[in-house]
Amino acid sequence: MAHSPSALRQFLDRQLDENPPRAKSLCVSFLGDALACHGGAIWLGAIIELLEPLGINERLLRTSVFRLVAQGWLQAERHGRRSLYQLSDQGRRRTAHASQRIYVGPAQTWDGDWTLVALPRLGNQGLSERTELRRELAWEGFAMIAPGLFAHPQADAHTAHEILDKLGIPDKALVLCARDLAGAGGLPIASLAPQSWNLDDVASQYEEFILRFAPLAELIEGDLDPADAFVARMLLLHTWRRIVLHDPMLPVPMLPEPWPGHAARILCGQLYWRLFNASERHLEQIAGRDNERYTALSEDVFGRFGGKPSHEPRSSSYARGSTSVLR
Repeated sequence: MAHSPSALRQFLDRQLDENPPRAKSLCVSFLGDALACHGGAIWLGAIIELLEPLGINERLLRTSVFRLVAQGWLQAERHGRRSLYQLSDQGRRRTAHASQRIYVGPAQTWDGDWTLVALPRLGNQGLSERTELRRELAWEGFAMIAPGLFAHPQADAHTAHEILDKLGIPDKALVLCARDLAGAGGLPIASLAPQSWNLDDVASQYEEFILRFAPLAELIEGDLDPADAFVARMLLLHTWRRIVLHDPMLPVPMLPEPWPGHAARILCGQLYWRLFNASERHLEQIAGRDNERYTALSEDVFGRFGGKPSHEPRSSSYARGSTSVLR
């Protein structure tokens, strides 16, 4: 039995009222999930038209876009009285980097290797740089396992070197690959996981995600209004993104069982693909309007959340000009 569009709209309005998204963060979610795979260019007016239904007013959206330009995410082009915004090379790298956490998740296996970042003792020299480095490493899921020593079992050395290069301090830290030699009676690094990473907090966020969005499944049976489907997709993905980007993404063998992140990821993927076709129709209607740089959907999108289910067809609505809708 299909529910009325008003039931879905009421659910969305309640969620937006109880957990309103922040404007700039929502813009980043939109850029990475919906826009990058369509060429990365959009008129400012289209951003406002697409995201205002998520409770963000025009003034906040304009301010957020200007800040994303200042921070290097976007590039602005003037076309008379209109502004076209294009994802910058830096913006594309950032969204691609986040995609691993958002759509793929932690490694299913682990070879036992660790990436270590060691900060030599240099007194107070470069204190601000070291503080910023700690913040960046923590954001990538590294944990401090000893004074000046950060570790992660999945992040590779390339990620650590990128952070050092970005901060302009490639010569201020050691990046090492290590393997436990604890042997019988020694202290394995993995045993430090519960005290080094706040997994209880992350688990609670996954459990809350399931409680919050499980009811959505019954509300998106049958035909969907494209505008409501787009709002639901953005709200779902934005909420998911904010959780997984704070998840250290430890490999599955290191996670406690049962780990609620597994069930939450399955739920998110199922809801995402159920909303996808209708939401794409709405996106094309607005973002693709009078926008020659709006391109057909990139193929790599169909690998998100383990792949598009076979019963959710790759509708031709992904190409410009189609009017087909998922039935």
